[in-house]
Amino acid sequence: MKIFSLIAIAVLCAANVRAQTNANVAAGSESRPPTRIQSDSVDFDMNGRRAVYHGNVRVDDPQMKLTCAQLIVDLPPDAGHPNHIIAETNVVIDFTDAKGQAMHATSDKAVYIYEVQNSVTNETITLTGNAKVENAQGWLTGEPIIWNRANNSLSATNQKMIFRQNLDGMKANTNSPPKNQQP
Repeated sequence: MKIFSLIAIAVLCAANVRAQTNANVAAGSESRPPTRIQSDSVDFDMNGRRAVYHGNVRVDDPQMKLTCAQLIVDLPPDAGHPNHIIAETNVVIDFTDAKGQAMHATSDKAVYIYEVQNSVTNETITLTGNAKVENAQGWLTGEPIIWNRANNSLSATNQKMIFRQNLDGMKANTNSPPKNQQP
């Protein structure tokens, strides 16, 4: 199965990797490490340009790690950047944001959309079904949670949030009466 996964990765990322490799060689830096996908089985529809990974799916990418029960990848006709990916059932995503902070996201479903319109790149991941994003400062739940990777922002509808960081740096006792007052 690993051989098929490596073939799929080559198909999925061929144009993107070539462009990055050429740019990196010109800049004198090393190329981007490959993305690896493992699963119990995979089905490729070469005419429909779709790969469907089934069972114990694990994606190891330099920017993130993902696990789920099923992963569906739609490929653009020009073999460029994957433009539509759906991860379903027990989705877990671990990634590091632009500031180097570890993030952990869980949901029943995650939908990745990548598109370029009028020279503007739009790249989003929409988490639905028990969606939750956590980091050292707290957690956010919502339905849906949308992670805009192009501008590194999160938005949520029907959200609940716990924020652990004290904004003023002082110890907060908001639920306790002052020591000089009797209850």
